[in-house]
Amino acid sequence: MRSSSGKIVVFTALPLEYRAVRARVPNPQRIDHEAGTIFECGRIPGTSWEVYLAQVGQGNQGAAILTERAIRMIGPDAVFFTGIAGGMKHDIALGDVVVATRVFAYHGGKQEGTFKTRPETWPASHRLEQAARFAVLDPHWAQALLPAGREAPEVHFKPIAAGEVVVNARASALQELLDEHYNGVAAIETEGAGFAGAASMADQVPALVIRGISDRADGSKQHTDIGGFQLIAADNAAALTIAVIKALVSPGAVDAEPPSPHPDTVDTPIIASALIGQQLKEPLPVSWRKKLLPLGYSESATMEVHLIPEDSPRLPMRQMNQLKDDLVSRGRSEAFFTATEEVSSILEADFAAAYVRDPRHGRSVGLVITQSGQRTCWESLPRSTSLHMPVLDPEHTQERVADLLRFLLRLHDAPRTRFAPALAIDPAEILTVMSLDAARMSTSAVLARSGRGGPVQIMPDEVWDAATIGAAVPTIAEELTLRLMHHFRSPPGLRQF
Repeated sequence: MRSSSGKIVVFTALPLEYRAVRARVPNPQRIDHEAGTIFECGRIPGTSWEVYLAQVGQGNQGAAILTERAIRMIGPDAVFFTGIAGGMKHDIALGDVVVATRVFAYHGGKQEGTFKTRPETWPASHRLEQAARFAVLDPHWAQALLPAGREAPEVHFKPIAAGEVVVNARASALQELLDEHYNGVAAIETEGAGFAGAASMADQVPALVIRGISDRADGSKQHTDIGGFQLIAADNAAALTIAVIKALVSPGAVDAEPPSPHPDTVDTPIIASALIGQQLKEPLPVSWRKKLLPLGYSESATMEVHLIPEDSPRLPMRQMNQLKDDLVSRGRSEAFFTATEEVSSILEADFAAAYVRDPRHGRSVGLVITQSGQRTCWESLPRSTSLHMPVLDPEHTQERVADLLRFLLRLHDAPRTRFAPALAIDPAEILTVMSLDAARMSTSAVLARSGRGGPVQIMPDEVWDAATIGAAVPTIAEELTLRLMHHFRSPPGLRQF
């Protein structure tokens, strides 16, 4: 399996499209290709992905050349093309976003008595399309990525067409061609075919086109442009592109090679310590979430992740007071808290906390640092809209544990010490165990613990130094998740509903 580079390239055609993406990549740094192409590179908050931005201009030829150039220069794990397009379906509103399940190059054909189409076509990367579908399952996916007050756009998974002509006429020979031979396409634009073709030939690099609908391709473009729909559509497409990147498995968790059985392998010390750590005679004491902030009456199943320091000096109250405000700003910058939700912050005698409780949407998230140096975060388990209950998906849980461990390591600079991770689900009575994809399609489920009381807790009984945790997060997250799931084995007779 091809090793992960941890890099993604996002292409745009127009300056307004580029600015929409760039606004969501903090502090991008300029990188120049030897042929003159200028990229900017930054990291998406809350992820380990390095994202390279490039503006290719309009047209399929330029898109193809620069896509191939970027793939050779950067070696990305995935490439995206994002921007605006003309809508071809009346049930897709201006400002909605289309994720291209397939790209048609509609200009190919042969002219005889009639024009016989010979289109080229490229399907979307299955992995990227799945990440997009997963991202929009969360009804709040756009809150942290769009301006306050703007509703999340509808997202459509449909084919698009790409040619060399900007279509802006209700009646024309080109419109007749599109209506007759490409009636299923949802949008039309001028770069996707070159981009998708170049990605396909470059060792099958995963590629996805995401377009915001800015006009109807029917002669009304000038009117809709004056109305500001270009900016809205570009902004919505950029927001979804970032949401899809966030939904991808973190670098190293997908393409990492399995550990070598040979003792002389370079990575053996890290892998070995990640698997077993140093066993403690007894677990370190934990301030569980319920002890820090009592659970709300209607709070649903929530996962909490902790890093407990083995030996750390107590933090002075002056520093704790500063941390109270820092937790809010850090949580927003990492997209742990959305840009629009109201975050509560408190300072108690022995801890500082920032948290959100939104029972209306079943959302509970929070961050804590204690005077002893414990770092804690929690988030509600995802819900299935069909089952109306929390879903414990082992694969998703492992990914989130890994992401949250990385987040906790970045949360606060502290003296060098060793940490013991802890993990819990609390409350743990009402939830089901299945994949989120299965839950989305299912109309029935098995209650995971059938009312057996109490939380499920994985105690902090092994310690690692922070550098080892950072280097081996996927392995440690896998071990913690396996230990957690052991408590949710479903014996016969559990209640179905």
